[in-house]
Amino acid sequence: MTSTDYYDTILSMFDKILLHHCCAVCTPKVLESFKKEFKEVIGFWFNPNIYPVDERKKRQEALKVFSEEKKHRLMEKNDYPEDLWSKSIENNSGEPERCRICYSIRMKITAQTAKKMNIRHFSTTLLSSPHQKHDLIKAAGIQAAAEEGLDFVYRDFRPEFYEGKNEIWNKKLYMQKYCGCLYSINEKK
Repeated sequence: MTSTDYYDTILSMFDKILLHHCCAVCTPKVLESFKKEFKEVIGFWFNPNIYPVDERKKRQEALKVFSEEKKHRLMEKNDYPEDLWSKSIENNSGEPERCRICYSIRMKITAQTAKKMNIRHFSTTLLSSPHQKHDLIKAAGIQAAAEEGLDFVYRDFRPEFYEGKNEIWNKKLYMQKYCGCLYSINEKK
């Protein structure tokens, strides 16, 4: 690698962000904002918490359709043990500990993926939802960033959530009724 190649690689790290996606509903306003801030926004789907598998597939498919329409590059990580999430929270199934672990798993894998791709910044569409625990998401992102030597980009996108949700509704894409995990199904009832 020449010194020019090296500097080009370093500079390109600051032009990109790896954006973890939880679903299509939370995506529109976050993606719109980061596209103004970064030259390239690369999407990343990794959600081992979503239960059952059919629900995960519906959410993933809605995100794929939305991403294709927006010409948004989306990477998908589906190669993990099916019990990854359940084993991680088995002794901590109550809130908020379960949620803290869930956010930590997703932010850690997102940060590791960003590092492998030489992307300095990462964030998540979870920051759009008024139903999520922002302090825990932020802490998980900062911790994962520190472990990998990266930057977690925190923004409070909650004020724009319903505008983005309406965009997904108008496109007739799948909209979930609960956070994602088995416990959140039961809590929604």
